Amino acid sequence: MQISDNGPGIPAKKHSLVLERFYRLDTARSTSGNGLGLSLVKAVMELHGATFKLEDNKPGLAVYMCFGCSIERAKE
Repeated sequence: MQISDNGPGIPAKKHSLVLERFYRLDTARSTSGNGLGLSLVKAVMELHGATFKLEDNKPGLAVYMCFGCSIERAKE
């Protein structure tokens, strides 16, 4: 499964950081939020034994998720 948007995206080097609780990109600090969204996604995915990957959507962010399969299969 893929979920994507066409917003400003997240630089690839920050992908692991945005999965941490309360981490916010500098460009997001002027908007509301607490930096919990993607960390909650990560926790739920791990709880269910699922895998996921963040990628550039050019523009935006794409999140690939797979329950019981590999990420490569989720991209098909």
